[in-house]
Amino acid sequence: MRHEIALIVGAGINQEITPEVLRVIEAAGVTIEWSRVDVVGSDYSTALSELDRAAAAARSTGLALKTRLLTPPGGPGGGSNNLNVMLRRELRLFAGVRAIRSLPGVSTRFPDLDLLIIRENSEGIYKGIEHEIVPGVVESIKVVTREASERIARFAFETTLHLERRQLAFIHKANIMKQSDGLFLETVTEVAEEYPQVPLRTVIVDAACMQLVIDPYQFDVLLMGNLYGDVLSSLCNGITGGISSSLGIDIGDDVRIYEAIHGDAPHLAGKGVANPLPLLTPVVDLLHYIGEGEAAVRIGAAIETVTEAGITVTEDLGGTASTTEMTDAIIAAL
Repeated sequence: MRHEIALIVGAGINQEITPEVLRVIEAAGVTIEWSRVDVVGSDYSTALSELDRAAAAARSTGLALKTRLLTPPGGPGGGSNNLNVMLRRELRLFAGVRAIRSLPGVSTRFPDLDLLIIRENSEGIYKGIEHEIVPGVVESIKVVTREASERIARFAFETTLHLERRQLAFIHKANIMKQSDGLFLETVTEVAEEYPQVPLRTVIVDAACMQLVIDPYQFDVLLMGNLYGDVLSSLCNGITGGISSSLGIDIGDDVRIYEAIHGDAPHLAGKGVANPLPLLTPVVDLLHYIGEGEAAVRIGAAIETVTEAGITVTEDLGGTASTTEMTDAIIAAL
């Protein structure tokens, strides 16, 4: 089978890990026709033009693989000018799914951990609505609507059912933000009545952080707003051993993007030593989605073989291998 998929590649180390990841896909016997767009402009206006082409490519195919995008200086002073956030808004990717999974061989206090974070992508403080009231006083506006809250709540319950997960936890701060998070909590509780087979737990965000660090196994699927989703995704990466343990899927009505949620590391650019797994890990789930399950299983198993051996891995995983050497080891393990 041939597949047409958009490929959106950012600057820096993303230019180095992308060809290595494509080598693994090819070695696994999957043929993909990539509609590639590089978003590498060194000035903001150029990057915006490239981002428009990337959005068009994703709309055309309905499916994309994406690296982290680096936002150059020169953007507007007000509002959110982060290219990753802008692409989600442009494509109306309302659901951010972050799968957090421990990898064999990667040092962690919590082996065999498998968490799913579902993040409302379109609202909250990521709307970027800020203004200076008087000199020295800035107000940021958090936007929460019943419509978006209901949409992501229903998505979370349906996902929990579809994947046969055991429970859903809603993370909030409604004890302080009684109207914004309060509306979100009220909406989730109402939607929960339609899914009596899914146990719902509500947890205040600071308590959730503490409980995740103490005993993350008590959680399964976690639903939350935009900011909490960003913070808790990184926290969960930390307790499962780092950037190799997660993948991101941003989902809208017509477009689905599998993405690396890490990839800034400017100190590694040009050295050929960046870890390819932040982009290769979402590839495994992408291949499952397009019906290439056999290749996906083989790549997943090859990754585990290499990380468990712990020899031909990059420095952040405890080894001394280059990006290419680690990729070669994964291909050999296929």
